[in-house]
Amino acid sequence: MDRNNEAIKVELERLLEAEATAARALLQSLKVESAALSSRDHKLITINSANKRKLIDTLQNASDERIEFMAQNNLATSAAEIRAHAQASGDAHSNRVDELFIELANLAQLCFDENRIIGQLINRRSHFISQILRGLSPSANLYGLTYEENGSASGEQKKSMFYLTDI
Repeated sequence: MDRNNEAIKVELERLLEAEATAARALLQSLKVESAALSSRDHKLITINSANKRKLIDTLQNASDERIEFMAQNNLATSAAEIRAHAQASGDAHSNRVDELFIELANLAQLCFDENRIIGQLINRRSHFISQILRGLSPSANLYGLTYEENGSASGEQKKSMFYLTDI
């Protein structure tokens, strides 16, 4: 193997390590946000929000730098091409590069899943607050929703205790 090829593999490995480190930190931040939303810790949500934005920027920059490096060095960019190249080379750097690409794919999926959970928590809370505000509004229906023990809205409606003309 020539020195130039070795230097390219070493640099790609370094770039992938930086990207994986950023992805791990983002996943941790998403988990903290999910826990903070579940526990309604507004202070932690606020602090984590700024941190999460920085981590997303760091990850994006690391990804951009790696993609640019790969393009400049005519390296394969598809997962199948990268895996085939790593298997053909068989050296330690190629194997580590392959492992890092797999880890990045797994981290991306975990971040996606965690972000979906966060979205669900926010949507539920937003929906709940919207329903409360509609029930308290003077222009609301004469009827409000009733809730089952499991928290779901029931089809049976009763007069709202918050409707101002009934008081």
